[in-house]
Amino acid sequence: MNSSSLLLAAGTFSLTTGLASADAPQSASLLEFGPDNTLFVADQLSGAVHAFTLPQSGEPPEQDAAFNLLDLNPLVSAVLGATGRLVYGDLAVHPVTRDAYVSVTGMIDGVETVAVVSIARDGTVERIDLEALSSTSFELEDTADDDVTFWQDIPAATLTITDLDYANGELFVSGISTGEFASTLRRVPFPFETTASSSSIEIYHAAHNQNETRAPIRAMTVVDLDGVQTAVAAYTCTPLVTIPVDTLVDGAHVTGKTIAELGYGNTPLDVISFDAADPQGNVSKYVLVVNREMDADLVTLSDLSAAAAGPGLSEPVPYLGATSGVQTTPLPLSGVRHVADQDAQFLLALRRDLDTGAMELVSFRKGSFFRLSDFISEYNFPDYAYADDPMSAGVRMFQNMLKVDEGFPGQIRQ
Repeated sequence: MNSSSLLLAAGTFSLTTGLASADAPQSASLLEFGPDNTLFVADQLSGAVHAFTLPQSGEPPEQDAAFNLLDLNPLVSAVLGATGRLVYGDLAVHPVTRDAYVSVTGMIDGVETVAVVSIARDGTVERIDLEALSSTSFELEDTADDDVTFWQDIPAATLTITDLDYANGELFVSGISTGEFASTLRRVPFPFETTASSSSIEIYHAAHNQNETRAPIRAMTVVDLDGVQTAVAAYTCTPLVTIPVDTLVDGAHVTGKTIAELGYGNTPLDVISFDAADPQGNVSKYVLVVNREMDADLVTLSDLSAAAAGPGLSEPVPYLGATSGVQTTPLPLSGVRHVADQDAQFLLALRRDLDTGAMELVSFRKGSFFRLSDFISEYNFPDYAYADDPMSAGVRMFQNMLKVDEGFPGQIRQ
């Protein structure tokens, strides 16, 4: 299929049921949970999304509790029988058990193999036998040409599916397809039917000062903005865009509204939405953008709604590196590769330790968004005395909460 050909009929895909062994995923870089114990697995290399029905889930945990697994490789390798390096794909949290589901690729019996594992807080790892599960799938037919490559011979097919998000009975699938307007956002009803919609997406990129139709959405979430179901999407280098879901009709060319420019030289890794309570118990809604090269960006849903109702950005940023648009709060989530909404108290993250290189599966308490054990500060010394004022009282409360979360009894981490 030639990448310069006209866009094929939007929404075209093949529906299949019951994956056979030969049709097991070639890649498993993206995971998303749906209804009724369904796990969606995106297979970019074959241009398909599979919906696996997991076995009956267990009971929800009695209380919210943190993950503190500081080196996943030995745990996962032992279960898979893998040797050498593991490449971690994505993270999803089971909506009932709150166990982590992680996609990995590694050498098993001398063959590069993709796998999905579940991981409990106590470090128990189980491989999910995808081939033994009941499943359905849809296969995209207007996928990128394998002959098109980017830096270091990266095939365009790796961008066929860049993110998944399930909302309101539909699976949203971003990526690229063939045609002049390559950036594509699909709406696929679930359970999978014989029809789906596919729209090409155009945005204004304030750091580049141009409209763009090729670069795909890299990460997204679908949220309600003042009664309007809206895809909040982040692109490389890093425009933040809102796209009303009702504009995503089959065959439409849709112009998203750029509401922020978050910074250049960066690839967003995840966009998630979640609720968080303040110390007084007031619950607010947020969207978090986790970035590869920059701090994470936290924005309130109310600010997003106001920006989506406004005119959007139409002028370039004044200088390289400038930010513009909706106000965000930078968060110190360094080394985080993927993040998911764990429960009412925590976010769960796949994180690379910047000192050892170990892959960690750890929780961040909502509201603090950092790990106390990552730091040695004034507060950690045994003879430190907190001041008698509201600010110090708040710090002391968070310090004590984080110590419990991270399971260390002393004040100085040995």
